[in-house]
Formats: sequence, structure tokens, C-alpha cells
Amino acid sequence: MRGVEARISGADTIRHKAGAFLARGWPSRFPRKLPIAYKLALAFTLVIGSGMGVLGWVVARDQSVLLERQMVESSRTVVQQFAQVAKEPVLAEDSLTLEVIVNHLTEQRGVLAAAVYSDELQPIVQAGIVPDAARVADHSTQHGMFLYTKNRHEDGERVTVMAAVSPMNVDGLTVGYALIGFDRSIVDSAKQQTIRTVGLATLVFVLIGCLISIGLGKRLARPIHEIIKVSSAVSAGNYDIRFTQPRNDELGDLMRAMNDMTEGLAQKERVEQTFSRYVAPQVAKEVLRDTAPSGAVGRNVVASVLFADIFGFSALAERMSAKEVNAVLNEYFGYIARIVDACHGHIDKYIGDCVMAVFGVPEPDPLHARHALECAALIQYLVVTLNTRRKAQGQAVLMFHVGINSGAMLAGNIGAADRMEYTVMGREVNVAARLSSSAKPGQILLSDATYDALRGTGPIQCQPHGRIVLRGTTQPVMTYSALLDAAGHEDFIRARLEPLLRPQEAVP
Repeated sequence: MRGVEARISGADTIRHKAGAFLARGWPSRFPRKLPIAYKLALAFTLVIGSGMGVLGWVVARDQSVLLERQMVESSRTVVQQFAQVAKEPVLAEDSLTLEVIVNHLTEQRGVLAAAVYSDELQPIVQAGIVPDAARVADHSTQHGMFLYTKNRHEDGERVTVMAAVSPMNVDGLTVGYALIGFDRSIVDSAKQQTIRTVGLATLVFVLIGCLISIGLGKRLARPIHEIIKVSSAVSAGNYDIRFTQPRNDELGDLMRAMNDMTEGLAQKERVEQTFSRYVAPQVAKEVLRDTAPSGAVGRNVVASVLFADIFGFSALAERMSAKEVNAVLNEYFGYIARIVDACHGHIDKYIGDCVMAVFGVPEPDPLHARHALECAALIQYLVVTLNTRRKAQGQAVLMFHVGINSGAMLAGNIGAADRMEYTVMGREVNVAARLSSSAKPGQILLSDATYDALRGTGPIQCQPHGRIVLRGTTQPVMTYSALLDAAGHEDFIRARLEPLLRPQEAVP
């Protein structure tokens, strides 16, 4: 019973291994693709081999037919001469002379039989492997030819003999018949030799053609490998690679076309890099892949908008030179750009001393309100940190008031046909700008829409700030203020802000 179980287990193991082998496919030593050089070699070999094979068959056939014809003609000539020589001894009944002639003939190379018959086809003299008298009688017509097979007397080997029969005529009367049997193997040997010669020549030509085709295939494949190498480099983002020595053929045209394509890609990349310095990378991608026709209406989105405005900037700018204003703005805005990017938003635009950031556009973000509030908190903590550092160095400091609003808005390209800008627009954007203007320095004001979107799940807590009438509106709006000094907020903010503060050189 255990033996049966062992055999069953062994069979299962074999089936498992076989299934695993079939699942993996053929072993890796078998190439999955055949190089073009070997494909050309195989094609040329098949063409040359087929052509030489057909040529060899034709040559062998023609040679065989020619040998057959030559042997038949020579056999007839020889037997006729034999009949002429043997005619007088037959008339004189000189058997001794006939025996000498017959024995002399059989000693010749390729002659296996010789015989002289009477007019009644009775053997007079014969030597060698002669056929039956009946066969001779059946082919005793004028210059008769026939084949017969007999055993050789010496070794018993069966041989095929081609016999030629010629009558001996004197004044129109037949006085006897002469027969000579030739070795048929001579013709067969000649045929085989012809076949071997043609086969060897075919093999040599096929080998030469194979070597030439492999060399030609490798020469043709070399520029193809170079094209593949350049294509891989371009796919990897290396647009500086070029073909330095294009060929003067179709592959050369392809190389020149790829050089033009690579130059176009390099120029496109430079445009994208330059473009990305003026707009957020995600906005650049959105604009570049936008296939909508010029003037098309944008799309409705639900997002959050943040405005961070500098308090008292006009008075500060009057006391500073243009170079100093530019330096202080670049320092603060550089850090703010990093904060916005870290909070999954993007800078929509700089409006003088104000930063407008958008969250949830162009890529949807279900946490856009939370990310906007975290970004605002990071900005205010950043301002405190920078102000402390700048005061210690005797430099001017800035204060920001921030407003955030969330809701439905329109996102798309606006402007003239030859100059457009990707942005968001609508009432909710205006509300965010008004909230920023209404906030105090260091404060973050939120609309009730943003507060509802947060649902109290964010790490930054808020408290009601009351209803206020925003500039340009008639109805009061419920607002909320972020509690930046609440317990736990500072630790969260500092953990997020610390990596963004090192070092400023990394700021674009």
C-alpha cells in the first residue's frame, strides 16, 4: 500500500514539475528573437540552396541522359564492329578464332559478356555473364538493346548488364548474331559522381552565401543597433544625443529624421522648463496636454483659493530701494512657493505683493480645503520665523494676512488668442481675495464653505469670527479664524516647516 502511495506521490511530483516547466515556457537558452543578420543569412541560404538544388537536379538529370545516350551509341558501335570482325570466322566455322576474339573482348574494362550466335540463335562461342538464349532471341532485331541482371561467377554479386545485339549480314542474309554485355554500374557510378560533384558545389556555394549574408546582415544591422541605442537614450530623456555620421541611404534618411525629431524634443523640453519657471509644473502639464481649441470654455471644479497679502507693503516700499524690495519679496515668496507645493497646491499668480494659491486644480484633490488651511498656517509660522531671523540681522520684516475660500469655480485659459493664462475665476475667488483684505496681520480668515469642507478633521482648529460684510458685497458672510496658538498646533506646524526651511538656495 505504501509503495502504491509513493508511486502516486512521484507521479504528482512529475506532473507538477511538467506543469511548472510549461508555465515558464522554453528554457532561456533559446533566443526569443532572431537577429536580422541571421534572418538574412537564413533567407539567402534558402534561396541559394534552393537554386543550387534545382540546378544540381537539372545538371544530374542531363548528365544521366547524356551518359545513357553515349553508352548506347558506343555499345552499338562496338557490337557492330564485333559483328564485322566475327563474320568471316562464323562463315569459316573457325571456333578458335571466335574464342580468341570473345576472350579478348571480355578482358576489356567494362565488358562483362561477349558471345557469338548462329543464325538460329544457338551459342557458338560465349564468355562472361551472358544472358539466356531466350532473352537474346527476344532482342535479336536490328541493333537490339536490353538489360539483364545475373550473379557474377567469382563472388556471386548480382550485376546489371546492358547488352547490345547486332546481326551479322552477308549479301542480305543473316549468318549469325554478335552480343556484347557492358557493365551498367559504370553509368550509375558516373551519375553518382555527378551528383556528388554538384552536391559539393551546392554546399560550397551555400556556405559562401551564408557567410556573405551574415557579414552583410551584420553590416546592415550595425546602423539599426545605433538607431535603437539613440532611441533608447531619447526615451530616457537624453535629448542631446545625435547621429554624427548619417549614411547615404534610407537608414541615413531615418537618422537625419531622428536628429530633427530629437532637436525638436530638446527645444520642447527647454520650452517646458522655461514655462515651468513661470507657472506651476502641474499647470504646465495641463496646458501642454490641453487639446481644446482656442476660446473653448473652461471646466467647473470644486477647489480652494488662498490669498496671502503683505500688510503695509506700500509704506514699506517707499522706504526701500527697488533692489531691496525685490530681494525681500523673493526671499518670502521663495519659501511660500515651497510651502504651497508641499501642501499639494500651486501658485496661480503673484499680484504685486499678494500671492494667489489654488488647491484642487488642475488635479482633483478631495482634501483641498484642509491642504489650503495647512498651507496658510505654515505661511504664518514661516513669517514669524523669518521675521525673527531678519530682526536679528537688522533687516526689514513683513506681515501677511491670509484669506481662504472654497467652492465651485471655473478653471481654464483666459486672455487673448495670442496670450492666455491658466487660472480659476468666479465669485468664490473674489470672496477669498476679500477675506484676505479683511484679515488682520498674522491672521487667517476662512469662509463658512471652507470650514464646512474641513468638517473638523484637520490638525488646525478654527473658531467663529463672526459675520462680516466683505468689500463689494451687501450680504454678510460668516467667517472663521484659525487658532494658530492652540495646543498641539505648534508641534505639527514646526515638524512640517522645518524641512522646508533648509536651505534657501534650493528655492527656485
